[in-house]
Amino acid sequence: MRNAGRILAFVLIFIWAFHSASYGAAITGAVDGTIKDMATGQPVSGVKISLVSAKTESLTFELTTDQKGHFYRSGLVPGIYKMTLEKEGYVPQGGSIRVVLDETTRLELKLEPAKGPEAGAPAVAKMVVAGNELIAAGKYDEAIARLGEAIAQLPLNAVPYYYRGLAHEKSGKNEEALQDYQKAIELKANFILPLTRSGMIWAKKGDFEKAGQFYGKALDSGDQDPTTLYNCGVCLTNLGKSAEAREAFEKLLARDPKYSDVYYQLAILCLNAGETARAKELLEMFIVKDPENKNAALAKEILKSLNQEPGGVNSLLTP
Repeated sequence: MRNAGRILAFVLIFIWAFHSASYGAAITGAVDGTIKDMATGQPVSGVKISLVSAKTESLTFELTTDQKGHFYRSGLVPGIYKMTLEKEGYVPQGGSIRVVLDETTRLELKLEPAKGPEAGAPAVAKMVVAGNELIAAGKYDEAIARLGEAIAQLPLNAVPYYYRGLAHEKSGKNEEALQDYQKAIELKANFILPLTRSGMIWAKKGDFEKAGQFYGKALDSGDQDPTTLYNCGVCLTNLGKSAEAREAFEKLLARDPKYSDVYYQLAILCLNAGETARAKELLEMFIVKDPENKNAALAKEILKSLNQEPGGVNSLLTP
């Protein structure tokens, strides 16, 4: 069993993260971390932690920090997990972590305490908590109504706008979601969650210019989530900004060498730039790292074409 040490990207302001040996089953991994108050450095108990598999959203886990701000979960299927942290009196945070086979992903995270209008009155804070619980239960209309009450009582608090936007988004009302996310961003410019969710909505709409702008703002606000950087690179690729896209993907590859999709994206950019040898190397690494990826079959076909006539590869890449 091996030990590995490296920085894990996460949207939260964090101290460090590394992989160490896990003594669990060899087909799973684990996560072990602590959460502290950004202002005081003290452990934060009762933080709700949600882990959702990026590949299978039905694979979810709910954790809560103890009195020492500690949380632990074993038996996790390896892969990327979306992670959100929520606690009354704190700004909700989110990002992603990577769970590695037969290893423990260790995290030390910091939560930003709510200040001024963000802190709100206790009664309003309870409405926000109730609204979030309704979202988790899939009762989106009820959540929207409850969060609307919170907004009416504390219109300068960015948090209920974010959660109401999330309820709108989950119920398929993307325009309403974008409006609430925009209001949350206006009230708290560095609020990463509404920035990234706005990026996702615009990307789904096919507006990669706007999506890229929101992802870029999230990164400028301190978002170190590898998924955000990857999505920003994809937007740049779709906009034909190959040099900028390549820079983003190279940065992500240096930060997280296990992010398999990056190898494929970089390979295509290298092919388009005429760098066949580099493209071949990246495609081979992509297939080895993620043989079940949806693009693995195409990657294999491209590799076969690299030694054939020049038109072979181009025909595979042409939409």
